[in-house]
Amino acid sequence: MTRGKRLALWGTASVVLLSVFAAYLRPDLAFTLANQLWNCF
Repeated sequence: MTRGKRLALWGTASVVLLSVFAAYLRPDLAFTLANQLWNCF
């Protein structure tokens, strides 16, 4: 794996983990987003 791909993979994983951590800090935001997504169907 090239260095660029590895760096992109680490960056993506970091963003995903930080997003999950932020969702645990603000559960009302996660609940609102889930309701908005559910209302599309």
